[in-house]
Amino acid sequence: MDIKIILGTIIAALVLAYIFHSVQRKRNSDKHIGNKVFNIGFVISLTIIAISILVVGGWDGMVLGAIGAYLLFPSLSGLIFTKLLIRYS
Repeated sequence: MDIKIILGTIIAALVLAYIFHSVQRKRNSDKHIGNKVFNIGFVISLTIIAISILVVGGWDGMVLGAIGAYLLFPSLSGLIFTKLLIRYS
């Protein structure tokens, strides 16, 4: 069940990265929208994972770790896909 959720969010992040890239080509701005969005998500997920490691306790640390993982994989895959789209387009 968890793998399906993570794979679904990764696919949604890839579609969102492609949408951001197509909007960015029309805008002609310096900063890429996908970089902003996925960098913020990546930093937030790493912060949540670090906090979950520091929380010593039963369910609280596990819940924070799961939320961090649910944010980490889509933001990382979206960031990589955005970089690939920037480089090869």
